[in-house]
Amino acid sequence: MTLYHFVNCVLLTFGPPVILYRFSVISEYGTLMRVVTGALAYILTQISKMLIIAGLVNLTEFWEHLIDCIGLYYSMVYYQKASVASVKILSTALGWTVTESIFTRLVNFYLNARSLQFDWHHLIDACGANIDLVQNICLCSLLWYWNRKSNKLYMAMIVGYILAISFIEFNIIYRTGMVMAFSLASMAILNLNEK
Repeated sequence: MTLYHFVNCVLLTFGPPVILYRFSVISEYGTLMRVVTGALAYILTQISKMLIIAGLVNLTEFWEHLIDCIGLYYSMVYYQKASVASVKILSTALGWTVTESIFTRLVNFYLNARSLQFDWHHLIDACGANIDLVQNICLCSLLWYWNRKSNKLYMAMIVGYILAISFIEFNIIYRTGMVMAFSLASMAILNLNEK
């Protein structure tokens, strides 16, 4: 039974990113290297975050999310110069999310699948990977629009987004609602500013 739950959790975690890559605009442009660049940006950001925590003081969640935003921004602006905006946003968010899932979830799934009992918290964690995918796409789009427009409204939206995500509990219902609400609100504001 634990093998069944392990396969179920792995498919819940890594199935939506594979579907996103295969059936969206990023597969048409052959952006596997851009996805790998987003993955490397995640690894470098986490290493720098660990060095900051080891060298300085213990950071709060706000500062950890701010360092992640800086890593995402650097990955989108400096690594991927000329590209279509949607390809840049989706490839960076996809690489970031898949690497985050590999390093934070896959080892946990594998180690707990070897035990006699597989807990239902792992299924919730696998569903949380999909929420992280939506959250990273929304955050990448906010950072990209902030880079292009240089408007203070976008910076306020990014800071508000980070603060709200920092204070949310790990309850999947609250987190899903907040991520969807911020995604819809940011899309509405961006569409109003485009017109």
